[in-house]
Amino acid sequence: MSQKPLQTENTCLVCYPCVELPPEPGDQKLLGLYRQAQEGLWLQRVKVPGGRLDGLQWRALASVARRFTPNTPLHLTTRQDVEIHDLTPADIPAVQAALSAAGLTCLGAAGDTYRNITVCPCGGAVAGRIDPMPLARAIERTLMAEAGIYSLPRKFKIALACGDDCGQAWITDVGLTARLGSGGKWGFRAIVAGSLGARSHTGIELAEWLPAEHVIPMIVAAVRLFAREGDREHRTRARLRHARERMGDEAFLAAMWRQFGEVRPERDWPDVELPVADGRFAASAELVFANGDVTPAAAEALSELADDENYTVRIANGHAAYVFGPNDRELSARLADTDSLAGAARLKAHVVACPGRRWCSRGLVETNPTADRIRRELADVIPAGATVCISGCPNGCSHPAVAQIGLIGCVTTVDGQRREAFNIFVGGEMGRAPRLSGLIASKVPVEKVVGVIAGHLAAGT
Repeated sequence: MSQKPLQTENTCLVCYPCVELPPEPGDQKLLGLYRQAQEGLWLQRVKVPGGRLDGLQWRALASVARRFTPNTPLHLTTRQDVEIHDLTPADIPAVQAALSAAGLTCLGAAGDTYRNITVCPCGGAVAGRIDPMPLARAIERTLMAEAGIYSLPRKFKIALACGDDCGQAWITDVGLTARLGSGGKWGFRAIVAGSLGARSHTGIELAEWLPAEHVIPMIVAAVRLFAREGDREHRTRARLRHARERMGDEAFLAAMWRQFGEVRPERDWPDVELPVADGRFAASAELVFANGDVTPAAAEALSELADDENYTVRIANGHAAYVFGPNDRELSARLADTDSLAGAARLKAHVVACPGRRWCSRGLVETNPTADRIRRELADVIPAGATVCISGCPNGCSHPAVAQIGLIGCVTTVDGQRREAFNIFVGGEMGRAPRLSGLIASKVPVEKVVGVIAGHLAAGT
């Protein structure tokens, strides 16, 4: 079977329908493909701009899961993507072709490029809030045409929020939160050069208020600065925030504004409308999917809601989806009567767990059993609104470094035997503010984790 060459400049590459796998590892990641911990199995990440899928797309995902991975659910990520796990190499071309037919793309779901542009779920749904989605689409179109966009030093993340801090601006390369300026004009507070990982660092404020028409050239400026200053020799020091650390905050911000000054006069940038929600949706419900798992039946139920003009469905950042509807009574009744969604509507303990050793080749520990125990045993004592984030390794994909309660997997030795354990952190603000969580206990064996968390909560510290 011949291989089609991968084109990455100014090309909307959606899938590989005529090859078994992209030829190079970097190309595989660019198309959202990762090797799993299990030999011969792959995961396919699907990009979901703004966390918004229509009914057809939800049904396409459900169909792919039923056909190719009947024993494995779909998986929500912490950045509004959807993952399909346990695929064989032979499955991948047909899976990507089915996704493409539904208007879904895998391009840029991973790899050294801009990743999924996230949008807070309440944008355009809560009365009086702007909808940043048209801006997100304009950013996407602009970046797709930017030279070198698919060969950046490393990944580049962008987040938009409608008016509060739910967009997690402080932990992204560019985080934008809408603000109403003088004269009733919308703009954005701009936070730049934050990222998580084995050594996390929150961002820095670039502008308290940036006019909306300056957002796209500012993002292009940030991408170009990253392309020039990012460390291409050392991947562990290759993010935009590492360039900021090398340069120092003052010099970095000055460089950002110089780059913006060069970019802005290059062309007439898109004039993006920011529509304001009219209050059509008067009620909302959060669906929390344990361990991010969404069954095909649940995806089909979400497709029915997405098809109904009286409802809208948005994937959130943390293994959850929001459903907005006409009023509390109708929304509650509809969810309660839908077997595949009723459990997610009732689940209140918000525990976000990366797959850990379940799927990930980098996972050091199993995460889901600990997550399930916390939901069972601590549901009544975890503070309302708090999120527990569990990561199977120091990379921290579930955001434990900014969690109210964060667990990072490690290994320890007990009585001469290697044991799975967690380092436990508390006090973070989930990327809504610059504070990271702080360590309270190291190398806690998995069987003692729930007790340590319970003790901490009981002490009120």
